[in-house]
Amino acid sequence: MRLSKRIFATSMVILCVLIDTAVIPFEVANPVYYPKFTLLTIITIALLMGRTQGILYGLVGGVCMDISLLIPVGLTSVLYTLTGFLSGYIGRKMRVRILSSIVAPIVSMMVYEIAMTAYYMSVGGAFDLTMLLNGFIRSVIGCALIQLMYIGFKAVLKPKYSRYEKRR
Repeated sequence: MRLSKRIFATSMVILCVLIDTAVIPFEVANPVYYPKFTLLTIITIALLMGRTQGILYGLVGGVCMDISLLIPVGLTSVLYTLTGFLSGYIGRKMRVRILSSIVAPIVSMMVYEIAMTAYYMSVGGAFDLTMLLNGFIRSVIGCALIQLMYIGFKAVLKPKYSRYEKRR
């Protein structure tokens, strides 16, 4: 991968970390339904570039989020890395490419939301069905935003050839 593509992907992840931690919590009146832009960026990059790059940028975004959030260190890193791997894996293995940009974000984001709900329950909160409902709503909103991000990122990050097709 060319250096300009790596710089673009890294800068987008870091910009979204800053948006998630410094802008949205202070500017949004009800932050329950706002999507996690860092997670959306990682999923989009993993869909376009594969599971290895998804793992790499998931780890970068997760470590940056761990540094800036007040939850246990490593939880966000593991979850973002896992979602990067899942989206890249589903994106490459699905036979119908048009569905991969819909199925991979929903599966990855639901894994993230279920894991975070389990964490909040283990910390001491009681199980509340509204937490899972809010997570599902965030997943649907995130999937819609990923479709828009996918178009923009594809223009910059699209590889010249697919490693799965014959080269001429």
